[in-house]
Amino acid sequence: MAVSFDPFPVLETQRLRLRAITSGDAESIFRIQSDPEVTRYFGRPGDGALADSERRVAEIEKGVRENTSIRWGVTLRDGGEIIGSVGFWRWNKPHRWAEVGYDLLPAFWNQGIMSEAVRAVVSFGFASMDLHRVEAQLDPENRASARLLERLGFARDGLLRENWYYEGKFTDTAVYGLLRRDAAGAAA
Repeated sequence: MAVSFDPFPVLETQRLRLRAITSGDAESIFRIQSDPEVTRYFGRPGDGALADSERRVAEIEKGVRENTSIRWGVTLRDGGEIIGSVGFWRWNKPHRWAEVGYDLLPAFWNQGIMSEAVRAVVSFGFASMDLHRVEAQLDPENRASARLLERLGFARDGLLRENWYYEGKFTDTAVYGLLRRDAAGAAA
């Protein structure tokens, strides 16, 4: 299945509009990516300057343009400012799986916003990208993210022991997966 992100696929849910991230969104992305609460479990430093977020946005735009990855800016339907992002990266086309990743400003946590956004993106991946599997990898200490994935039907497939090195220590990675058939069964 040939997939093109041109035009960019805008997704709408009951409360949200998921749209393309553009260079004009760099300040919003910086607010998210520089927040230590948001990046606590990322295993990499947050953005230290607006220029870091500008580079991040350029990489997002490049992935969309080259059909190698896609990331949506999450906005409330009645507002245009990005409050988070969600998308697929590490897209393994021959084996029909991609890894989902997401972030959200803390002011919007615990409102079901990211569950709604991830559900829409995963549905898009199965329907429009012909994915067989969606995967998420996270720090096992990130219980909020694990609960979100479990609510959406993801199963914890395993634990990669001490596979990530950051700030002078090795950490584990929990791997969660959702198969197309399991997602279809959960929706029924």
